Amino acid sequence: MVLATLLHENGHQIGVAHCNYQLRGLESDADKELVRNWCKKHEIPFHLKNVETQKLANETNRSIQMVARDERYAFFDALRKEYGYAFTAFAHHANDRVESLLINVLRGTGFRGLQGMPSKREGIIRPLIGFTKKELRDYTEESSVPFRNDASNLETYYQRNWVRLRLIPMLKHVDANAFDQLLKLCERAEAENPNYENWIAENLEAWKVGKNTLSVREIQQSKAPFTILKEFLRTKGFSSDQVFEVLAILDSVSGSQVCSDTHRVTKDRDCLIISGIESLEIKPKLSYELIPRSELKTLKTANNTVLIDANTVGTHRNTSVTNTSITNTSISTESQNPDFQLRKWQKGDRFKPLGIKGWKKLSDFFIDEKLSILEKEQVWVMTYQDEIAWIVGKRLDDRFKVSESTQKVLKVTTDS
Repeated sequence: MVLATLLHENGHQIGVAHCNYQLRGLESDADKELVRNWCKKHEIPFHLKNVETQKLANETNRSIQMVARDERYAFFDALRKEYGYAFTAFAHHANDRVESLLINVLRGTGFRGLQGMPSKREGIIRPLIGFTKKELRDYTEESSVPFRNDASNLETYYQRNWVRLRLIPMLKHVDANAFDQLLKLCERAEAENPNYENWIAENLEAWKVGKNTLSVREIQQSKAPFTILKEFLRTKGFSSDQVFEVLAILDSVSGSQVCSDTHRVTKDRDCLIISGIESLEIKPKLSYELIPRSELKTLKTANNTVLIDANTVGTHRNTSVTNTSITNTSISTESQNPDFQLRKWQKGDRFKPLGIKGWKKLSDFFIDEKLSILEKEQVWVMTYQDEIAWIVGKRLDDRFKVSESTQKVLKVTTDS
């Protein structure tokens, strides 16, 4: 309410966004009405979002605090885009900043976390970050700014409240200047952050051997491996403890992994490969088209396409091409073509690579192709009546190739 009052009285064009988390019954409703009435009195746009916080927390198995945070940030971002607001202004103050610093330290922070919370970042400003809570309270009395107290702020069950009500008073008991010193640390860290960002970027560039591939040797020779690695992995959901686990697998065998909820780090020879977990499980779809051999101008195809002798699949194991439901019209579901299936490769799989008459294990083929562990995990194979016909995107089985005697060609394409 102090922030809204100051911005309004200083001539800024503002809108006010209020999230009702519906956690405190009538108290939550009273908070909402206070803000709504203030906006109405001052002719300021009022934006409301009612959030079923407890229900969402139960459904997603997340904490109430995380659900509330995600909901309000999504709400604020949507409002900025819809109404053209330049910034979201938060009323965080110096006490909030020191609390965030201590919480970050308890969680195992890198240098960036020593800011507590930045005074500004993309799309967000915190104009009151330099003022203490007492100074804001004093202002409400002097200027008759209406406000309400959130009773849940007194519950030490929540970590931030425990830091505010227990930890900070204990630190002040040891050193009366503890709060001021911690606040100065936040301010110094923010001032130095641009230099820190540049240093991180330079070191990461030296580590990289690909977009999401890091050199194990460079990491091991670094003077600050944890700090740099944490900055690289923090946006991918890795905690400080998990970063230590990643450092531990540097000397492990290939295939060792550490996973966050969304990503994983895999040790592959002398590299670390970072990949998204969900992206590995997306199964491609197949589409088929029967083409007269005479209409083909070239046998060259894109990686997601392969040409097969239709007679080969038509006579293989005494079945005819018509039995596979393939026509001149492209179709795209395997259920319509039960003889064709897509699956991940398995240990012991073998096939006859195009141009080679003998059998070859897929594991040996991957070695010849110099595929990384991650690349091997992403390989799909297309089988025809349980026999491998195509290593998707890599190599056709020689038994299914188009030859001089081929009259009809089955064109198979994946959607990825």
